Amino acid sequence: MLSAGLILFPSPRFAGILEAAGKKTFPSAFSYYIRKSRLAQEVLFQFLKCPHPCARVYYGRQKKAIADDFAPPFIAMGPRVSGGAQLISAGYEQSTLVGLYNPLIIQEIVEYEERFLLVFVNYQCAGILKRSPSDNRHAFDRLGRSTALAFHRVEFPNRFSAEIVPWIEELLRSVNLNDIAVEIGLTGQGWQLIEFVRPPRRWPSNEGVVDRFGLICRMLESGKLTYKP
Repeated sequence: MLSAGLILFPSPRFAGILEAAGKKTFPSAFSYYIRKSRLAQEVLFQFLKCPHPCARVYYGRQKKAIADDFAPPFIAMGPRVSGGAQLISAGYEQSTLVGLYNPLIIQEIVEYEERFLLVFVNYQCAGILKRSPSDNRHAFDRLGRSTALAFHRVEFPNRFSAEIVPWIEELLRSVNLNDIAVEIGLTGQGWQLIEFVRPPRRWPSNEGVVDRFGLICRMLESGKLTYKP
């Protein structure tokens, strides 16, 4: 390990330690971390001014200001992706929100016309999947396990700007997310980032089913799997 140029698939527990020691890893420690932390995703989206549903993070006594900032219905989420979420409708009690999570993330509900899952391996888009129209509901329905939702293969969407994929690839490079899936939604006003999730093991393409591990092996053999300079 001391002489390795790249350490493949370290456990999430040790990825951060290895990177702190100067070793290059795939996936990166941040790729592991961002998939699990809704709080880190929200802070990242806001810091980089990414197109994203309007949301705010509240700590402790700050939760008393939620009623002034958001009108129901809205979504209340915990800091971890595994923490679930709740749809807050009209007539809710303030005490309900105060006791949910700390910190607490409040997000507006967005009705998306279409939603897509983009798979990125080594910062490059390796697949685009589209949510089935029958499952194309509002944002609250996708909270939980996004990778378990029904996505199917799609050609490069006509409504996609040619700038979307390059923009996301550059974003991922800038923060060293080298193994991630990105869910995006399209509205009448444009597109938004919804969340980062763990990439699927396999997905359909024009050439057949793509196996992510097989793709990684081919990238290693061809020298295309490199660490961000």
